[in-house]
Amino acid sequence: MRFFVTEDRICGDDITLEPADAQHVSRVLRMRPGEEITVCCGNGEACRCRLEQVGKNEVHARILSREPFSNEPSAFVTVYAGLSKGDRFDYLIQKCVECGASHIVPFTSRHCVVRLEGADCGKKQQRYARIALEASKQCQRSRAVTVGEIVSFEAALEQAARADCGLFLYEKEQQKSLSAILRAAQGTRYAVVTGPEGGFSEEEAAQAQAAGLASVSIGPRILRCETAPVAAVCAIMYQTGNFDIGE
Repeated sequence: MRFFVTEDRICGDDITLEPADAQHVSRVLRMRPGEEITVCCGNGEACRCRLEQVGKNEVHARILSREPFSNEPSAFVTVYAGLSKGDRFDYLIQKCVECGASHIVPFTSRHCVVRLEGADCGKKQQRYARIALEASKQCQRSRAVTVGEIVSFEAALEQAARADCGLFLYEKEQQKSLSAILRAAQGTRYAVVTGPEGGFSEEEAAQAQAAGLASVSIGPRILRCETAPVAAVCAIMYQTGNFDIGE
């Protein structure tokens, strides 16, 4: 079983699991002292650990061995995604994590059906973070993929423009293809801005281009809002050699 911890939970060879993981170990998996788990420490190490103390809300483990381990892609991809309804955004997070995205930022835009305010915004973000963490464990990432705060469309553009290669997925783009932009891209930090169910308005597309993002098409077929970013992440992973498993 794989878990993630931050550096502040490691003291020498002793590790204290996060509270949610502790409850999972004790109440769901019903593990006992002496059993072993794998803990990723965020520094590229995978630690084989033996459970020393298992309580309902607190679990302590002892590091038995440390091994360099990293299956993280060389390209750092941040997906900026317009909020969508139902379980579409859950799917988007899961599949982007599996395919290699490193960070996900939800945003609101003109055609977003979902509107969140106040406490609802915080609850939704916590839910998204849990989904990303579980997906990171499931596909055995070396580091847990993070989910940022829900931001405005303008803030998303501002952040995305700082990447080495900023991509704006626009269904009305007729000239620039994703593959062509990726072949010419330099650097290792990518940003993918993708819309909600209703896509982007022409004004939003103009804003994105003014911010310095490349407006790109990902093909002749219109993809659903939860599928388009996954396709884009896969294209980036392929172009940067992160789908290769050896010579």
